[in-house]
Amino acid sequence: MQIEVSFKKMEQSDALRSYVDEKLSKVLKPLSEPISAQVVFQVEKYRHISKVTVMANGIIIKGKEETNDMYSSIDLVLDKLDRQVRKYREKIVGQKDRDQIRVFKAKHTVLFEPAVSTADQEIIQHKELILKPMTAEEAIMQMELMNKSFLLFNNFQTGQLNVIYIRDDGQYGLIEPHLED
Repeated sequence: MQIEVSFKKMEQSDALRSYVDEKLSKVLKPLSEPISAQVVFQVEKYRHISKVTVMANGIIIKGKEETNDMYSSIDLVLDKLDRQVRKYREKIVGQKDRDQIRVFKAKHTVLFEPAVSTADQEIIQHKELILKPMTAEEAIMQMELMNKSFLLFNNFQTGQLNVIYIRDDGQYGLIEPHLED
């Protein structure tokens, strides 16, 4: 397990580093390797902010808490991550092995849209992802863990790329693209 700890607008503290390392190791124990975690401690006036991002075997879990004390914000964010990890583990227990399904690589590109001219469009962000096969229910769970409004995923049942999203009425929508015949 790899844990990267950074400090913003505060002095580095070995005590905080070892505290979060010990607590985070206990929280992430049920997840399968490889696991990498990024922890950011930040102080803004009286607010002590703890942000944690965990990447483990294709899932991403994020948490953020702020209080008047750094240790209590660490405890709160790790409690939040613990609930998310338990929820994830409960959903995947007993599911079939999916190694035989192909894994897609996807590219995400954001085009900058100028207000006046559309002749010279420029790519301002570029991401590459590896999409592991998952069911629509798992995609919803992953989307909620990442606090996003949509998610591109490799559908386990169909083997196709799909998009799951949250509709305005709070329900979920699923986009399943098909080529014209």
